[in-house]
Amino acid sequence: MKNKHFILAAFLLIAGTLLTGCDSNRENVKEKVLQANQDMADEQAQYEKEWQQFKIETELKIDANKKKIDDFNAAMKTTSKKFKAKYENVVLTLEQKNIELQKKLNNYKYEGKDNWEKFKQGFNDEMDSVGKALNDLFTKKD
Repeated sequence: MKNKHFILAAFLLIAGTLLTGCDSNRENVKEKVLQANQDMADEQAQYEKEWQQFKIETELKIDANKKKIDDFNAAMKTTSKKFKAKYENVVLTLEQKNIELQKKLNNYKYEGKDNWEKFKQGFNDEMDSVGKALNDLFTKKD
């Protein structure tokens, strides 16, 4: 009889330990899930802040490019036919690239941090090339 009580007590002790261990694992998993959700929310908030800043700065650059193009077009009205023939297609191409950059910016959808970094780098490279070409064009006005 003592053996039965001892075996039953041992069994209850083991079962209690297992159940308590499961509860602590469950709590750890809950904490990890909550932390992961918080990290994801923090990353999303950081992206939103970065995106808004990027969009504002980029739209200012696009508007500046548009103003340069408009100024150049206005200046071309009073220049020679030779000058117009030389630069008209260049200006149209740069104007089209500027419009495409605006569309690309408006259509961008967030698809993860890596893709965001690639988009931002590629977009900035394109924006810089258009800006440089416009600046070069203004220095070549002869």
